[in-house]
Amino acid sequence: MMKTILLLAVAVVVSGAPAKEEKTSVKEEKTLLGELLRNLGAAIKNLPVEHKGKEIFLEDLKMDVTCSEDVFCKAERELKKVSGLNKYDDFRTDKTLMRDLHMYNNGTTCDDKPADKDSVQVILHDFLKSLRKCAQSAYSKK
Repeated sequence: MMKTILLLAVAVVVSGAPAKEEKTSVKEEKTLLGELLRNLGAAIKNLPVEHKGKEIFLEDLKMDVTCSEDVFCKAERELKKVSGLNKYDDFRTDKTLMRDLHMYNNGTTCDDKPADKDSVQVILHDFLKSLRKCAQSAYSKK
């Protein structure tokens, strides 16, 4: 009887201990990238057409030139700029696209310096297409 109580007490203590945050495995990363690709495809397909002069511009991250882990972190930061706009529901932080991007970035740190005034800007649609191409490249390497 005493052993059972002791075992139960240990189980309660262990279950209440904070879990270590572990790096995601390659398989989990590939799954996240697959989901990210699917969600990016849907977002590109459902993107509202903007009239000339009302387009949304984001910083050009040169994803077609360099596609590093840091790029996904910066892309998340850039897409958060769009998340509050009503027309762009896919980019809300509580939607799957942004959640998957955030989960993929778990543990990745990117420089959070704001964009220069002179930085090159690209239209949201082109930004998403470049991000998708970068995610496809990362997916094929996993």
